Amino acid sequence: MEQIIIYGAGKIGKQYYDFFKLYHMENLIFAFCDRNYKLIDKIDSIPVYAYGQLRNKELTFIIAVAEDEDIRKRLCEDGKSYYNNLASWIKDCHRDDSERIRMWLTYKKWENIMVETEGILDNLDKEIHGAVQELGLDEAVKVYGGFCSCCMRKTIFVSHHYWLRDHYKCIFCNSIPRQRALMRVLEKEMPEWRKMKIHESSPSGSNFNTFKQQCKDYSYSYWYNSKALGEPLGKNVTNQNLEELLFENESFDIFITQDVLEHVDYPKKALIEINRVLKVGGVHIFTTPIYPFAKTRARIEMKGGFRKSILPEIYHENPICGKGALVTYDWGGIFLRWWMN
Repeated sequence: MEQIIIYGAGKIGKQYYDFFKLYHMENLIFAFCDRNYKLIDKIDSIPVYAYGQLRNKELTFIIAVAEDEDIRKRLCEDGKSYYNNLASWIKDCHRDDSERIRMWLTYKKWENIMVETEGILDNLDKEIHGAVQELGLDEAVKVYGGFCSCCMRKTIFVSHHYWLRDHYKCIFCNSIPRQRALMRVLEKEMPEWRKMKIHESSPSGSNFNTFKQQCKDYSYSYWYNSKALGEPLGKNVTNQNLEELLFENESFDIFITQDVLEHVDYPKKALIEINRVLKVGGVHIFTTPIYPFAKTRARIEMKGGFRKSILPEIYHENPICGKGALVTYDWGGIFLRWWMN
């Protein structure tokens, strides 16, 4: 049986304890840990200790306090497994999907996050649908039940933002729609992908760990202007410019770019290079924002190898740069026709 220490015996720690009691799981809690352990002897029958009294215990920690880098560092140095909040533990706990979903909904209600109940899929368990209604969750975010093609489990998808493309997340793996769509296409078109040679440009998100864990011939790259082209950046990762790849012809079965093509300077060069490094019968699976009722337009012009913005600058999230990646092209409705040509 898993045993847990709740780090923090204050207000949040007590809320976590109430949560465990609600689901009749209080027997999982071995102890609380708190720097004020001398003032708080126990909570109900659960003892409160100082961290030093528990550091040799092989137990999972739930940190029930505000983000604290000193605590995080201490736990890592001691080789502890921990979760930085209760929601993270719920995603991994040894319960069936239906019970995990019910627990997650309860937790979100405690966070005062209201969830719209209308539109939950019929194939979501009726008991879960009932649990949502019973909790009185409605209105402030979108919620939908279904199956996640990234973590391969029944789940609920939730968005706290109207822009669903980047915010409609699986509660278990945090995947967003384009990542789930990519996995569905990959499984349908290249079902043997785990045995194939895959390269991905600028990876991030839930797919990244899936590929690293399940495909032994998966490699990836990022592009740093300040580093040498082809320079190793770590295990199976190199510095690559999509417009000037250093890979041999016909190197890969699958080439993946997720929301990358709107950030390159010379899109045609990038697509030609990707085609060059694909084996005969290989595929390029990509995502990019498309505005179907607008014309494709460049947001930059290139002069002497340097960018000059001709429209107000827009940046998207970038896994290697806090400032983000400059959007160089807005792709309109004829993008696919242009790409095919």
